[in-house]
Amino acid sequence: MSTIRPREWVLAGLLSSTAGYLDAVGFLDLGGYFVSFMSGNTTRMSAEATTGHLVGAGKAIGLIGLFFFGSFLGAVVARFRDGRTSVLVATSVLVALALAAAHLSWFPVPVMLIVVVAMGTMNATFLREGEVSVGLTYMTGAVVKAGQRLADAVFGGPRWLWLTHLVLWASLAGGALLGGWAYAALGLAALWPALGVLVGTTLVTWLVRRADASAQLRPTAG
Repeated sequence: MSTIRPREWVLAGLLSSTAGYLDAVGFLDLGGYFVSFMSGNTTRMSAEATTGHLVGAGKAIGLIGLFFFGSFLGAVVARFRDGRTSVLVATSVLVALALAAAHLSWFPVPVMLIVVVAMGTMNATFLREGEVSVGLTYMTGAVVKAGQRLADAVFGGPRWLWLTHLVLWASLAGGALLGGWAYAALGLAALWPALGVLVGTTLVTWLVRRADASAQLRPTAG
């Protein structure tokens, strides 16, 4: 994660904010279940099971399964064309489908289930050599790394690297605050702003990476 370029930090911050936003919307719409934080759903699954609430445990298991499928889907999509842009396109399409489903009275399941798949898919945005270099929808690792990098700074390591990890956490927290407010005001229509950010981010990413590819192909002078 320390080798990520500054503009990639900006992309990661935007996507983490969007993930926090959607997680807050999902948490409120699903009655206390998460669309991107599977550690929380795992704890709830176990707690519900031990107290005999098997329906609640089943809901948590289902969400974990959907997120797992989304992670698989993202890893597959990342293998086609420009992987990062492909993942962002897939994520945007899934959120758009959820928004469309929210306007269909006959849609048989909560539309946020589609968003769960989208959040799993999004985590393949920074997939490198089969491993996620930046986690976008879960921040426990970012907080741990911030503490570890701060210890490095105290003992002569990079002075400010720890802060970049905390900024990623703050991005998700800020997005969640906006998501909670938007859901209270708009209901499922709160998906619109998230979709707008995803589409805009996807377009900019495509343009930037296209320009990078063209620059690499351009012959050097002399």
